[in-house]
Amino acid sequence: MMRRWRIPLIWLLAALLCGGIILKTPVATDLTLFVPRADPVAELLLEQLRSGPTTRLILIGLTGDAESERAAVSRRLAESLRASNSFVRIANGADALPETELQTLFAHRYLLSPTVSPERFTPDALRAALRQRLRELQSPLAAVQKRWLPADPTGELLTLLKRWQGEIREPAKRLGVWFSPNGDRALLLAETGAAGYDLAGQRHAVMAIRAAFAKVAAGTTVALQMSGPGVIATLAEDTVRAEAELLSILATLGIMLILVLVYRSARTVWIGALPMLAALLAGAAAVDLLFGKMYALTLAFSMTLLGETLDYPTYLFSHRQAGETVWDTLRGLWPTLRLCAATTLLGCLAMIAPDVPGLSQLGVFTIAGIIAAVTTTRWLLPVLLPPDWRPARVIGAGIWMDTLLKPRPWRALAVGVGGLLVLLALLIKAPPVWEDDIAALSPVPRELLRLDQELRSGLGAPEVGQLIAVTAPDAETALQQSEIVAAWLDARQQEGLLAGYEAAARYLPSQQTQRQRQAHLPDLEALTANLARAAEGLPFQPGLFTPFLDAIAAARTAPPVQPEDWRGTLLGTRIGILLFPGERGWTALLPLSGVKNPQWLAANLPSSQATHAFYLDLRAETNRLVSGFRATALQRLTWGVVLIVAVVWMGLRSWRGVIAALTPVTVALIFTVAVLLSLGERLSLFHLVSLLLVLGIGVDYGLFFSRPAADPVQRRQTLHALLVCCGSALTVFGMLATSELPALRAIGLTVSIGVAASFSTALVMARPILIRMG
Repeated sequence: MMRRWRIPLIWLLAALLCGGIILKTPVATDLTLFVPRADPVAELLLEQLRSGPTTRLILIGLTGDAESERAAVSRRLAESLRASNSFVRIANGADALPETELQTLFAHRYLLSPTVSPERFTPDALRAALRQRLRELQSPLAAVQKRWLPADPTGELLTLLKRWQGEIREPAKRLGVWFSPNGDRALLLAETGAAGYDLAGQRHAVMAIRAAFAKVAAGTTVALQMSGPGVIATLAEDTVRAEAELLSILATLGIMLILVLVYRSARTVWIGALPMLAALLAGAAAVDLLFGKMYALTLAFSMTLLGETLDYPTYLFSHRQAGETVWDTLRGLWPTLRLCAATTLLGCLAMIAPDVPGLSQLGVFTIAGIIAAVTTTRWLLPVLLPPDWRPARVIGAGIWMDTLLKPRPWRALAVGVGGLLVLLALLIKAPPVWEDDIAALSPVPRELLRLDQELRSGLGAPEVGQLIAVTAPDAETALQQSEIVAAWLDARQQEGLLAGYEAAARYLPSQQTQRQRQAHLPDLEALTANLARAAEGLPFQPGLFTPFLDAIAAARTAPPVQPEDWRGTLLGTRIGILLFPGERGWTALLPLSGVKNPQWLAANLPSSQATHAFYLDLRAETNRLVSGFRATALQRLTWGVVLIVAVVWMGLRSWRGVIAALTPVTVALIFTVAVLLSLGERLSLFHLVSLLLVLGIGVDYGLFFSRPAADPVQRRQTLHALLVCCGSALTVFGMLATSELPALRAIGLTVSIGVAASFSTALVMARPILIRMG
């Protein structure tokens, strides 16, 4: 008795162990992990796709109610969000820094301000500055100017505050805050501390905005609008999770219904679920042990194992017959079952590529899952079933089965010729159209994408995807080179090639530039004389500008400002996003907005021997890398097909059997691609992976239909089993094909078409080929 339950106990312990591992497995929703790590530009690109400065922006719009109410809510919302630790910058046209950072910025103003030059302190320039301050004393800026005027008559602090606001095109202002051009929407810009790939951090920021808005807008009819990469990513995650859960439930119920209707036995439901459960647990645990986390796409792809692993117990259920035990039935099926599993494993082995971790995860997950499912079917199910158990509905002779199974060479020839003609048509007139744009696979509603464009246009925020990256061995060199690039961009901006840009050097100039500015500061005697001449006839009290003279004297000998001086501050966080160390030294980023001619900018970008400047159009570069990844994947899949042919020959030891088993699935794949293209589908990563699954299922069908069984009963049992397998697969993947999510729809549509084609071609072609070649 104990020996009988030894296998179930081992299986249960293994399942509990895998379950414990899975509970601690983090899920990463990062599509860039399916892009190959091939060169420095690719690494830099992937880093920016995941955590670049533009991925941290949340665009906020306030609509409804009166204009004055929208402006008031904007001010209250900005004040509330600035008190949150989730953001490094909140801009609404009335920006403010913490007092301590404002004082620090004021203390270093003559080293940081770009307007410091010898001409800045001439009598004429000083007089013009003093007159400007007088005008400002009569404006809404009067309170600010009275505070800073004695020590800053040249207005350097105001210059720095405008730069802190960022190089975004200033939106229209109404009632002191930003508005859209037509005035129907108040605008704010929030920059999160969390990186773009940190979905938990982005979700926390989105929730913080909603909570703050609910408080400050209470009693009004103002409505909140949000967009940006973080908002879109969190919505996409919620949408994918909700739809995947719903489809999983429906698919599971559908499979259970099929098993009950076909076999009239509740036992087949829970027994048939064990290989599927084993596959999911083993696949997820293997991924966690080898990678430390699971990618969301791998989790979504796990649904496809439901259709594949259910086939194994189905073969057992349909082939049970009187006079033999469950063990006997499995021993008879085992050579073919083992060969089916081996071909699937080899196809998945081709997916494992060290430089593409996402694709490798799909391969590891499927390999571990298939091994667990086959092992469970072979050794666990016979222990759990009574030796003489058979489904309640016994498969008997049926004229319709014999009619379907009767070999008709002319049908096989017609299907084969048809497949050849379709292949020629695909190669000559309709080559596959590949979808390399990851954005086209986004599950985000079009309405939100339109809102994102409207808010981005109104704010003049940098586009997600246009930036220049400067790499250098150290921070100082990176800053110096980015200053050269910034000066070049200033000229291009004047020419209308872009609307603006940001750079760390705007907030923290290089030490070289700071020393140059120190050299431009006049000595005390010359400055005193110039200031006296500039103030003649103006209503300023004598001695008012003594703090100004003292500040210039101190700045002449002050040490340069370093990145460490801003550590732990909002300014420091802002600089750290645009200037940071990495494995290859330091990187300085210059996000761009309103780019008109990216190709020209990329071709004429200044660089030097010590540094490298890269123009990154994230979308175009991603599409290029995805295209390269697809080519690599196709090459690996080709080697996988070669290995499948080899292992089928080793299992059958007959080229006649190899041709009979593999010809149908080859024709089925051709038909599947043709149907997809005729439906207007652009073939993507998800179609490609799905075709690999079709290959595995189609080989299984070909192997079973080409089994040299002379017994008509066994052939009917095989047909019954494959009908159930095909019906189950069509149920699961047919539901996926109805999904609104492009990725799930691509998988469902491809596998549904492929399974139907594989079953039909195997039924029509496998046995006639075997007989004809015999």
